Parts: sequence; structure tokens; C-alpha cells
Amino acid sequence: MNLKELRASKGLSQKDASFFLSIPLRTYKRLENEPNYSKNSKYSYALNKLREYKRYVVNNKSYKVTIVGAGYVGFSIAVLLATSNKVNIVDISEDKINKINNREPIFVDKDIEYYLKNKKLDLVAHNIDLDIYKNSDYVIISTPTDYKEETKSYDMINVINTIRDVRSVNKNCLIVIKSTCYIGFTKSLNDPNIIFSPEFLREGNALKDNLYPTRIIIGGDKNNKKVKEFADLLTRNALNSPLTLYMSSSEAEAVKLFSNAYLALRVSYFNEMDSLAASCGLDSKVINQGVSLDPRIGDYYNNPSFGYGGYCLPKDTNALISQMKNVSNNDLITAISNSNRSRKEFIINDILKLIKLDSTVGVFSLLSKSSGDNTRYSAIKDVIKGLENKGIKIIIYDKNKISLEDFKKESDLIITNRYDSSLDDVKEKVYTRDLFKRD
Repeated sequence: MNLKELRASKGLSQKDASFFLSIPLRTYKRLENEPNYSKNSKYSYALNKLREYKRYVVNNKSYKVTIVGAGYVGFSIAVLLATSNKVNIVDISEDKINKINNREPIFVDKDIEYYLKNKKLDLVAHNIDLDIYKNSDYVIISTPTDYKEETKSYDMINVINTIRDVRSVNKNCLIVIKSTCYIGFTKSLNDPNIIFSPEFLREGNALKDNLYPTRIIIGGDKNNKKVKEFADLLTRNALNSPLTLYMSSSEAEAVKLFSNAYLALRVSYFNEMDSLAASCGLDSKVINQGVSLDPRIGDYYNNPSFGYGGYCLPKDTNALISQMKNVSNNDLITAISNSNRSRKEFIINDILKLIKLDSTVGVFSLLSKSSGDNTRYSAIKDVIKGLENKGIKIIIYDKNKISLEDFKKESDLIITNRYDSSLDDVKEKVYTRDLFKRD
């Protein structure tokens, strides 16, 4: 069976096949249509990958799904499910509502942009309206749950209010909480038709991580028909064959917190290694590579940075520290947060060694990573604050306020968490701990 026949047998268009294989559509068409390409390694790769392609379809029923919260989690799930279900997404932002209804992206994600342009989506965005909940088979809650320092826990008010609103008009639908919770929150609601199902999405790759989930975690009773149907719904919309794990809601909440705490630990580990190398005049890159080539450690998520940031890792690590105080000294989890704080202090002091007090430091980007557009809790913001406290003048590159050329001229030193090739002509005055030019 040739590539064209195999692709057709899987029910995939050329566009869908190119998307699944991460091959540009133009290249994919050439693979199918040019005889010489059958001898190309790309052809063999495509053939092998398409042989693996399998979508488990338990049933073809279309559901009415309402998603509350049009952030990274909510919007990416909405796009995923809207290919085969009637999806309403609810948010308080008129700007987001208008963009979604006009099929415009609301954050940076190339796969979502592709789906908005090329897929037929049964997706409508609304402001909050109780009538929308009435006929919903599923209501997925993905509203923000910020960590509150004064209570040492998450602010669950948006989740609680949404559940109250839904139950006021729909007593029987399955409510799926995807907002991060403290361990035990879902159980405390005492409703078998409210479950917790965590997400594990990367900024800039939210839809891709929904299409190719590493696992599907269901914190609910698998003997509950509605719970089982929801798990099947996620599986049938995936482009891979993810393992579904059923567990209690509290265990699922723990999976979410410990997963993010481990990622924060890994970031901190490689950052501490980099701090030592920089302090001792050692080549951080070769040390990193020497360590990472051990298959038990792995050559991934190992690129040093100014510290972990973003929306999830800081708050989830802090929440876990707080919750574990009741059961152990949690020395390791606490050390993650302390290490991240020390790393930012190291970066500040390292920068101060390179400049004079009357220097101007240019900040190329406030982003935590190059593949997204989220600046919340970005480590570089704390670095900026630390430099300003020392009297250092800071200018932040904003293409709407200053040209890149003027920014480069005015900056005595340019700091950036992730290196960008547009800085190549002034790389001698760029400060970064980015070793591998990737997130």
C-alpha cells in the first residue's frame, strides 16, 4: 500500500495527514505525487507514522459541551471538541468572545490558528448565560485559580460560583473541573457527577498537547456511565492512542500538583548546575550534555533559564508546599521554590558584574519562553526589579514604542531569557543563560 492509499484508508485528507506528521502540506503533496519521493527517507517516515495512526472511536455521538473560561486550557479544548461536537465557550472578556466568533486566535498557538482557518468548528463564544448550561451534556470548568499567599491555597471562588450556576439549572450534567485545585477540593463537593480531569499543556502547544496527550487522567468513578463517556470523548478526539487512567478525584489533583512540581524541580536542577559552572569558569553546555546523555536523565527540559515562571509552575509548587506541611517536612519541594529564588538572585548579581551603575540594561523580552505570549510570573520580571533596586536604568523592547535598532544602540547590555537570532549583530553585548536556543 502506497502513501496515498494508506492515508485514504485512515480517513485523512492531505491537510490532515501533513498536520499529523508535522510535515508542510507542500512537502506532503510531493511525497504522494512525485515518484522519486518514494525512495526518500521522508516517504518512509510518513509511511511508518501513518501505519501507527489510530483513532479509537467508541461511539460517534455528538455531545453538547459548554466550556467556562477561554484561556489556554479552555480554548484549546473547545477547538479540539468542536470538530465533532456542539461547543459553547463562556468568558467574561468581550474581546475574546468577538475574536473566537470571528475565528481569530486569542493567544499564540500555530495549531489552533490552523484549525480556526481550515477546520469546520461548531463553536460559539458567549458571555455568561445560565440558559447555555441547561441542555449541556458536559460542562468543563477552566477558570483561573490563582494562588493566594494570605491563605496559602488557591482561590476557588470562580469554580465554586460556576458549579452553583450550573446546578441551579442543570442537576444532572457531568461537570469536569480542569482548573487546578488543592488536593481534596473535588471530593469536598460530594457530587458523583463532578470530576477532576487535569490538563498537561505547554504554552504555545496547547492544541497539540490535546491532540497528542501523554495520558488522560480521570478523577472519577469509571463505573459512572457519564464519566466513562467523557473519557471516551477525549480519547476519540486524540490523534494518538493515549492511556486513560481512572482514579479518585483527590489522586488526580495530586497528579497535577506533583507533575508540575517535578518540572519545576528539573528546571531548578539544571539552573543550579549552570550557576556552578558560571561561577567556576566552566563550560556549562558540555557539563549539561554530559549529564543529559544518561538515558535515565534524558536530553530534554534541560535548557538553563533565569528561573521557572509562567502561570502554573510557581503557584502549583507553592500550593503543594503548603498542603504537604500537614504530612511531612517536604524539604525537597520547599527547596525547589528556594532554589528558584536563589537562581534569580544569582542572575542579578552576575549581570551587575558586567555593567557600571550608570549603564542602561535592555530587556529584549518579558516572556518566559519563546514559543508563547504569556508574561505572567516571568522570572525576568524579578530580575528587572532586582536591577532597578540597584539603580540600574532599564529599557524594555517594545516594537510599538522603539525600533529594534534604537533599542540595540541605547542598551549597554541586553538581557534575554531566550536568545533570538535578531540579536546576532550585537551578540557581544547580550547576556543570556540559553545554551541550546530552545525553550
